[in-house]
Amino acid sequence: MHFVYRTNYMKRIILTLLAVSLLATVSAQSAKCGIDTKALVREEMAAGAQSISFLVKMVPNYNRDVFEKAGVIIGGQAGQIVTMRVPVESLGLLESNKEVIQYSISHHIAAIDCDRARADTRADSVQNGLGLPDGLKFDGAGVYIGITDWGFDYSHPNYNGQGASNWRLDRAWDHFKLSGPAPAGFTYGTETVTPYDLSDAHGDTSNLYGYGTHGTHVAGIASGKGKAGQYRGMAPGARLLFSSFGLGEAEWMDAATWMYRVAKEQGKRIVINSSWGMYSFSTLDGTSLLSEAINSLSDSGVVFCTSAGNNGDANFHVSKTFVDTVADTLRTLVIAASDIYAIDETGQALIMWGEAGNDFQATVRIKNGSNIWTGTFYSTAVDTVIYDTMLCGDDTVSWRVMMEHSNPQDGRPHMQLDLNKTRLEKQLFITAENGTVHAWNVANKQNHAGNEGCYFLSEGRTGFTDGDNYYGIGEPACAAKCISVAAHSADSWNTSTHVWRPGDHASFTSYGPLIDGSQKPEISAPGVGVVSSISVWSTDSRNSASESLMDLTIDGRTYRWASMSGTSMSCPVVTGITALILQANPDISVDALRRLITSTARNDEKTGPLVANDSADLRWGWGKIDALRAVNAAIESVSIQQAEKYRLPLHVYPNPATGKLTLNTGCGEQMTAEILSVDGRTVMQMPVTKEATIDVSCWPKGVYILRVGSRTEKIIVR
Repeated sequence: MHFVYRTNYMKRIILTLLAVSLLATVSAQSAKCGIDTKALVREEMAAGAQSISFLVKMVPNYNRDVFEKAGVIIGGQAGQIVTMRVPVESLGLLESNKEVIQYSISHHIAAIDCDRARADTRADSVQNGLGLPDGLKFDGAGVYIGITDWGFDYSHPNYNGQGASNWRLDRAWDHFKLSGPAPAGFTYGTETVTPYDLSDAHGDTSNLYGYGTHGTHVAGIASGKGKAGQYRGMAPGARLLFSSFGLGEAEWMDAATWMYRVAKEQGKRIVINSSWGMYSFSTLDGTSLLSEAINSLSDSGVVFCTSAGNNGDANFHVSKTFVDTVADTLRTLVIAASDIYAIDETGQALIMWGEAGNDFQATVRIKNGSNIWTGTFYSTAVDTVIYDTMLCGDDTVSWRVMMEHSNPQDGRPHMQLDLNKTRLEKQLFITAENGTVHAWNVANKQNHAGNEGCYFLSEGRTGFTDGDNYYGIGEPACAAKCISVAAHSADSWNTSTHVWRPGDHASFTSYGPLIDGSQKPEISAPGVGVVSSISVWSTDSRNSASESLMDLTIDGRTYRWASMSGTSMSCPVVTGITALILQANPDISVDALRRLITSTARNDEKTGPLVANDSADLRWGWGKIDALRAVNAAIESVSIQQAEKYRLPLHVYPNPATGKLTLNTGCGEQMTAEILSVDGRTVMQMPVTKEATIDVSCWPKGVYILRVGSRTEKIIVR
């Protein structure tokens, strides 16, 4: 028997909405926000929220006074994207104010050893000046690395100790610490500035992962000093900024804009590391307001490195292209996560995105033995949110479904179906007349983190489709100008054959591309068994003598290093190498830096000849990051002022010369080369950009002086 009950178990929500006229505020006809914003605003209201955070796209030079007089707290700004915390009584302003273009709720989240990683990426050569002109060495000095994460140990000697020269953490902003003071221009959390205050604070407060260690481990990979040189990070001379950011996109954007402001005040470039990702954060094609904010900050010189994700070993994606006018059906089994019955699991999110102009329909079917219950087919043709329950024998299945015909950011039809936790078999049915529909199966957790992929399976059933592991990149890695980082195992020495064995891609690393076909990830870095610092305050099992691979005791306190794996680890490898590049060429644009990293990527038998074929792989991007080639390329494109600063050598060959000689300036800008006789007379002048050839076959034999700017080189003509 089939029972469908459309109940009012969300009665409290509806009553609350009526009380404040919220339905009028965010009507289903609004083109300023997506259906998820409408639904989540309603739910926050029902839970008693007094104010709600948003990302808002404003017209340039909008009138702040109108919003501030309505009690709106304005936070960070990136281009036209502004974070706002809006009192519930002022929500109507987002719809009525003509200076608001679009808005999106701040979606809430819940929150290799370094030596081998440095060798794999050739960062050890960069730090030691091997293979660089004139023995130049780079360690990230003069560059800021910003870490947005949780589980920080402010005093870990990996980056803040072992002598005053290693006190490199300049500031930390803990969004969860309520004592204040907040950074200037913001109204929440606590900013800690001086080394003494940072030492006294110990670390961030307990947050969505308790007293964790993730941020400490990430920071050590990017910029750790190690112990006696062992387990050193990529950029051990860089300055650091930490932010234990809150549970939403707006809070993360506030952290990024705060970091950029600090770096700008100090006259330094900055690269921001984000070793986290989500699939339920708005669009998955780089068109979200969060992606737009990242792209805008990138145009201002901020570099973003983001983990590609850890769902490469989960067939959590399924898609189908529907053709003709006869409705077809995609059928697949919805498999729960292996630990779905753990206390933090609440069910599953089935996230679906279609093709602009082509609506689709979807439903779930529940099976228990020979009994089958089929829910209503929901259509994206109507923008709405429905809460349903279905009695299935002795069990009850409940869900929330959000549907929209055309998302404001990308114009795509969109549906998200959130199912409660149940042991019954679940099947997803999708139908459409035309267009391609993508779906993802992600575990929901109590802290709202939605980054664990679950399987779609056919189990050999007729008409059912298996899932795949493609299209696995989540936010914020979807942003066009961020560097999305995959993971591989580091190269290793084969003791039997006495040859280097190239590392393969990590089984967990997420595959691209984006659903619009854009290439992600861009680059790969070591992310398997990476050894780095562990927070001394952590309750994590890695903070134990049994798992410690190295420790250091200072003032009676034991600090440890341990191994972790994931694109959370490969991402800070690229972040640290980016700091080396920014040190070598502080004026390089983010677009040029991204091209430099991909064009100098290292290819081997595992990656294939990607760079040579001007192609990218859905696992590798353009290949394995090569710090030595990248820094050399950065030096070659430096400005005249930088060339003078670093005293890059003038390369002249052959020298002595008899016919023609070649001059390389080590600078990508046009300069003037002047050749003088030993008595100071000018023999010739010529413009040169990086490289030039000079015919000296008719010159009198002797010694000449080549001068480019303040750099000189002796030339002998025979």
